[in-house]
Amino acid sequence: MMEHNNYIPEWAKTAIVYHIYPLGFFGAPKYGKDESGKVDRLLEIRNFYNHFKNLGVNVIQFGPLFESVSHGYDTIDYMKIDHRLGTNDLFEQITTELHNMNIRVIIDGVFNHVSREFSSFKDIQAYKEKSRQLNWHFVDFTRDNPYKDGFDYQNWEGYYELVKLNLNEKDVRDYIFSVSNYWLKEIGIDGWRLDVAYLISTNFWREFRQASKKTKPDCILIGEMIHGPYDKWIGPELLDVGTGYQVYKSIWSAINSNNMYELKAILERSFHQEWGLFKDITLLNFLGNHDCMRIRSILRDDRYLFPAFLFLLTTNGIPKIYYGDEIGLKGVKTEQSDEEIRRPMPRSSDEWPSMGKEIFRNIQKLIQIRHINHAITHGDLTPVYADKNILAFIRRSTKQTLLIIINTNFEKTEKTIPLWNQNLDGKKFIELLEQGGDKAYFVRNNQLHISDLYPCWGRILQLE
Repeated sequence: MMEHNNYIPEWAKTAIVYHIYPLGFFGAPKYGKDESGKVDRLLEIRNFYNHFKNLGVNVIQFGPLFESVSHGYDTIDYMKIDHRLGTNDLFEQITTELHNMNIRVIIDGVFNHVSREFSSFKDIQAYKEKSRQLNWHFVDFTRDNPYKDGFDYQNWEGYYELVKLNLNEKDVRDYIFSVSNYWLKEIGIDGWRLDVAYLISTNFWREFRQASKKTKPDCILIGEMIHGPYDKWIGPELLDVGTGYQVYKSIWSAINSNNMYELKAILERSFHQEWGLFKDITLLNFLGNHDCMRIRSILRDDRYLFPAFLFLLTTNGIPKIYYGDEIGLKGVKTEQSDEEIRRPMPRSSDEWPSMGKEIFRNIQKLIQIRHINHAITHGDLTPVYADKNILAFIRRSTKQTLLIIINTNFEKTEKTIPLWNQNLDGKKFIELLEQGGDKAYFVRNNQLHISDLYPCWGRILQLE
């Protein structure tokens, strides 16, 4: 699959992303005003370097880092690390240290909206119609707003704390491009995760790509996409990658409802080599993020965690792990609060949930397998079988063929997988997931029989 997507950086084709929400991960106060001085909480990340290396991830995606009023999506200053986290110099140092560990760094770019404390909005508050930055926002002086500023303004989804930027204005665009240039060139980041990319015009992203790639040709641009025609925003002249929300929903829905047909259907709909919606697009796939209930809290049974991660780490696209999911943290999102899904990361394995070490080891093993198998990182995907509790698909690249089988039954299962039209009759497969990895399976009459699919486990079989 990703062999065909030549517009994304080569390094991204083998990326495994670890997503940190910094203000939560490091336990910062909820509001910037609650901390009068600077606190170098970012320093604590050094305590997790071994964790990152042991897990096997090679990209850290930092959520909002810039000076903000509260949660990081209400930016005050795009050029400054939030004082609750540290300084620009410290973050540059951390970026260098991660690079020395062969780990790349992506940060969050929230360019659709800013806070009411942002400089251009403060200027409009002070000078009204005479403000030199009047066109930086969408302002209406014929109406007032809930804050009684004497004017109304466009915002994000009715939240007046989030003031919409006018990205049609050349001065605003040039400013945002200079922001990207600064973090890519001066700090050394490797790319951007771009908030609500689907709400921003493709013309803006086209120019943003040109500016960013001119500064760092192999940077990655990941657009937050929730719905809509992805190819409108993702492509050779636009953004590199889109977030895979449809795949995300199908993973836990199919597993929870004992309906692996649903997951097979989304694979066919998404990645079919002729008519798949995302056949020419790379997705960033995930089981959790800072906006979603934690996967362990979503799944009906803890035993479902391994099948979910087995799918995530063997399917098409770039996998992303939200901090804490690899040790089984729980967290329920409510209409009132995201705090439960953004809690601090445990500082020691002694504080992990009881099943944390087992989950970690299993995910670590899947990541090791992904790193060394070309068919997973570069291959096409062909679904071959599904029933209520079992899914099977083939990953095939120019160098390798793998058969992935996922079992969500709570009992040991025997299954015959049909492999019609795959040119595999008489061929031999070797097991990669189990220790030893020397168990052989043969395709006979275009079928592969497995007598021992373990409960909530799977097989990763390599064609010899």
